[in-house]
Amino acid sequence: MKKISLTKIQKNHRYLLIVALMIIVVTLWLVFELTTIDAKGKENVVKKIYYRTIQIFTPIKPAVNLAVPYHRQQHTLSCEVASLLMALNYRGVEVTENELIQQLPISDPEPRQSNNIWGDPDLGFVGNIDGTMPNTGYGVYQQPIHDLAAKYRPAKIIDNGTLSDLIAELTNGNPIVVWGVVVGRSRDISWKTPEGKIITAQLDEHARTLIGFTGKSDKPELMILLDPLYGKVRLKVADFMKNWELLEKKAVVVY
Repeated sequence: MKKISLTKIQKNHRYLLIVALMIIVVTLWLVFELTTIDAKGKENVVKKIYYRTIQIFTPIKPAVNLAVPYHRQQHTLSCEVASLLMALNYRGVEVTENELIQQLPISDPEPRQSNNIWGDPDLGFVGNIDGTMPNTGYGVYQQPIHDLAAKYRPAKIIDNGTLSDLIAELTNGNPIVVWGVVVGRSRDISWKTPEGKIITAQLDEHARTLIGFTGKSDKPELMILLDPLYGKVRLKVADFMKNWELLEKKAVVVY
C-alpha cells in the first residue's frame, strides 16, 4: 500500500474546510436575502429566483386559482394600485396604472415631519409614490382603494377579516387586494396625523392580489397571491395570516 503523506492529508483537510466555509457563507447570504427588508419597489433577485424555483419544483393542485392577469407595479410605492389593477383587469376593465393613480386621492404628498406627524392613508396616499420608506413615501389603505375600485366595479371592504372571509370570496371567484408586508423582517413605523389619529404602519407595507388557495375550503394549506413585485407567490396559511395581521387584516374584494 502506498503511504499517504501527512502534508497531503493536511491539504485535503484544508480544502474540505474551505469548501465547508464557502457553503456556510452562501447559506447565510441566502437566508439573509430571503429574510431581509427589501427596498420597496426594488426586486430582491434571490427572492424572485426562490419563488420561481418553488413553482417549478413543487407543483400544486389549487382548489381555486383565478386566472388574474399579472401586472408589475410601475412606481416604487404603487403596489396597492397595481394590485387593484390586476383585480380590475380580471373583471374585464381596461385601465392603466397611471390612470388609476391620477384618480387616487392624496392625503399628504410631503415627507414625514420631524415630530412624526404625517398624512392619513385611510383618506389618501401618504408621501411620494416614487419616494422611499419610512420618510418620503408610504402608501394607501383600504378605503381609498375601495372607492377607486367602485368607479369601475362593485367592491367591498374587509376590516379585521378572517381566513373564512377570504376563502368564501375566492370560492365565489372574486379576487381580493390584501395588505401586509414584503415577506421578510418588518418593524413598526407608526405616526400621528395632524388631528392626532394614530396610524398603524409597517416599514415594508405591501399589497398583493389574492387569487387562490390549495387544500379544502375548511382547511386551506397554501394561499396563492400575485405580488406586483415578484409575480405569483405562495404562502403557508400560518405565514399568510401572520403577514396579514401586521396591518390589521384589511382587504378589498372586487366583484
